[in-house]
Amino acid sequence: MSRRGHITNKTLFMKRTFLFLLACAIFALVLPPSTVSAKDPKRSEKKSTAHTATPAEIAKSANGWSFLNGEWVHPAGYKFIKNQVLRTTAKAGRTAPEPPGKLALENAQNWKPAPVPPQESAKTEAQRKAEEKQKNIQSRPAPQTGTHI
Repeated sequence: MSRRGHITNKTLFMKRTFLFLLACAIFALVLPPSTVSAKDPKRSEKKSTAHTATPAEIAKSANGWSFLNGEWVHPAGYKFIKNQVLRTTAKAGRTAPEPPGKLALENAQNWKPAPVPPQESAKTEAQRKAEEKQKNIQSRPAPQTGTHI
């Protein structure tokens, strides 16, 4: 007692199988076969010739990261450990920086980051005294000490 137009599980399975095989056949026809063999001498030459990266290329690939004491550290407060960017001292809610590039990761031992220019500590004693004198000369409002309750 089958109804006309009723789809059985068998016909549904056959339709799905047919569509799957049809899709596989289309992919096989559309995708070209690989013409490069695994033992191609030209391809193996490219791998054997080592390209020595310049420090500028490595620095660009590092994306602001520094390799210090065997680990990648970012000045914004992140560390790159086991292919993961971990937040150490950065504020929550900020987006993590890009991890160091492949070139920088491969040449980490050979690359030393550019020295960071000294900032506040580079001021001479005379400059500090001049700034302190300038602060003392400027007039400031009197402190509010009392309460008016």
